[in-house]
This record gives sequence, C-alpha cells and structure tokens, in this order.
Amino acid sequence: MAEAVAGFVLVVDDDADICDVVQTILELNGYAVITARDGVDALAKLRGGARPSLIILDLMMPRMNGLEFRAEQERDPALRDIPVVILSGDVRAESKAAALGLEGLRKPVDLARLLDTVERASHGSLAMAAPRPGPR
Repeated sequence: MAEAVAGFVLVVDDDADICDVVQTILELNGYAVITARDGVDALAKLRGGARPSLIILDLMMPRMNGLEFRAEQERDPALRDIPVVILSGDVRAESKAAALGLEGLRKPVDLARLLDTVERASHGSLAMAAPRPGPR
C-alpha cells in the first residue's frame, strides 16, 4: 500500500495540458497537487492511500468519466467525504455539478475564479504558510 499523502489537491483530467496548467497555477499559489488521468487512475491513487483535501474533477474522460467516478466515490465510505469541484468543458458543467450538489466550473476557467473556488471548497485548509503572490 502506498504511503498516505494528505493536504493536497487531486486534479483528475485526461488532458495533460489542463492538468499541467491547473497544477502550475495552484502550486504557484501555495497548494500541493497531484494529478490523475481519469477516474480509474484517481480511484487507484485514492485506494492506494492518497487522501486529498479536495478533488478537481473533469466530467468527460475515457475509461471512467467524472460522473462514474463520483458514483464510485460516494459508494466508498473512506472516500465519500472528500470535497469535489467539477472542472469541465461540458457546456452544462455548472448545472451538472449543481445536480450532484457540487460546485462546477467551465473550461476555459477564469484563474481567479478557480483559485477562489479551491480556497472555498477546501475551507482554506490546503494553503501553505507562504503568502500568495499577487492581488486576489
């Protein structure tokens, strides 16, 4: 079993460029980040011991999409309480997220809105001690 990792954001998206951009933006603003390429990869990491404080989840992915991942997450008592924010190119991303009781952001995402959403969804628990660069 993998060593438990806590206090980070798990970004789940099959688009490597999106993962890289979101990871870079969050890390530049004091967040630790790991990525997964789809729901199958994310579940493997979670069930292997990774315990993020927040999951940023794409809806449209191969093998296991975001809705399927979310259903699996909710069935697992060890995973169901991890907060999730939807980040998707789906034109109905926000309404689909709301139907799941989640916050949703549509790609391309406004970076200030992404940071604000991550901060609110994680209740500030992920921020590192270092001050964030630039105005908010």
